[in-house]
Amino acid sequence: PGVDSIVPDFDYLAERKDRVHGILLTHGHEDHIGALSHALQASPAPVYGSRLTLGFARKRLQERGVSAELRVLSPGQPAQVGPFRVHPIRVAHSVLDSLALAIETPAGTVLASGDFKIDASAPPEERTDLEALTQWGDRGVLALLSDSTNVEQPGTTGGEEEVLPAFEEVLARTRGRVLVSCFATSIPRIQRVADLALRAHRPVAFLGRRMVDNAEVALDLGLLRLSESVRLTPGSLSGEAGLRAVVFVSGSQGEPLSALSMIGVGEHRDVAAGPGDTVVLSARAIPGNERTVSRLISNLFRLGCDVVHPGTARVHVSGHGSQDDLVGLLRATRPRYLVPVHGEYRMLAQHARLAAAAGLAAERVLVAEDGDVLCLSAAGERREARVAAGRVLLDRGGSSEIEDLVVRDRRHLSSEGIVVPIVVVDRQTGHLESPPEIVTRGIVDSGQ
Repeated sequence: PGVDSIVPDFDYLAERKDRVHGILLTHGHEDHIGALSHALQASPAPVYGSRLTLGFARKRLQERGVSAELRVLSPGQPAQVGPFRVHPIRVAHSVLDSLALAIETPAGTVLASGDFKIDASAPPEERTDLEALTQWGDRGVLALLSDSTNVEQPGTTGGEEEVLPAFEEVLARTRGRVLVSCFATSIPRIQRVADLALRAHRPVAFLGRRMVDNAEVALDLGLLRLSESVRLTPGSLSGEAGLRAVVFVSGSQGEPLSALSMIGVGEHRDVAAGPGDTVVLSARAIPGNERTVSRLISNLFRLGCDVVHPGTARVHVSGHGSQDDLVGLLRATRPRYLVPVHGEYRMLAQHARLAAAAGLAAERVLVAEDGDVLCLSAAGERREARVAAGRVLLDRGGSSEIEDLVVRDRRHLSSEGIVVPIVVVDRQTGHLESPPEIVTRGIVDSGQ
């Protein structure tokens, strides 16, 4: 209710700003870099990440008017961050330049997987470096912090190549435009679909602020390869060439003001979709967004578009490792302790069960929640304390904090309505000047 964005509560960092040596970014997805400006305001520090990750992060920081020292991490090239030595390791994910981080500490090596999958079929620049991970296992890993997002999925997670047949079929049968909506950071998928478009003699365009921004960053870094001659501007999409274009559009989650949602209600200034056009939702609905995505699909069908989504064709593969990927990482790194991360509590708990089934003793799996302080050493582990952790709700474009009490009041008003009595009283006598007036909003008048 009126909340524009949610960020972590960074009071813990603010209280310890003198002890923060750096902020490490594993990859460029919004849930990993979106709150960076708030973290830096709480505790200014150098920011480390891969080229593409820092390119995305730089855009976000410029939007917020926050400056930072950005330092590039490259696989195979360690960086000294205060008393820690950080070793970046390439991993496969749905955004390029994703990293796992092996961090040498005085107590031992902590390995953070980041978001990952194995995907042995991926090109070398996108493939998880299992050899490097195994070498760290040989040296000894004190703790592995491992992605748990897809722990409920059996087997292994497929590679990006698996979506191509479905896209080829869509391009072959669609007379008009093909609008493709995926996460704006999914550069590997955008590149593959753009290559298919060019082979089908279709131009390419980008629509939506975040999609355009991220494409520009990837093009500048040479990580997205599309010559200017095959790219159309949003303003030219209504022309003859634009009527057969492949347009990458932001808004796969049905966000109300996104480019795709505006197209769905016929209010986008550059694109009016209709019969003959196909929309491909190349992303699964994030839990909680199912209703808005369903409404978006219905709106597009109402315009006469055909809509293809993961429920009807294989147009999406996850960027997170399934059960076999998680066990593979565990066996490669052979950590003394496993700390499941990245997921709901049920996923962390199921990751613990998966590790136990793979042979890791139960006492060596630490299921922790935000705020838990774990003390790890070669001698053992213990939960040392609990610190304040939570979230901050923001509105007005993410600049103003909303109190929990205000959100609670808004929820009450939205569900229970409001009654306002208007009473005019003579200040001198205290008598009513006129009959009281009752104004109601959101309440059924029972006639009493």
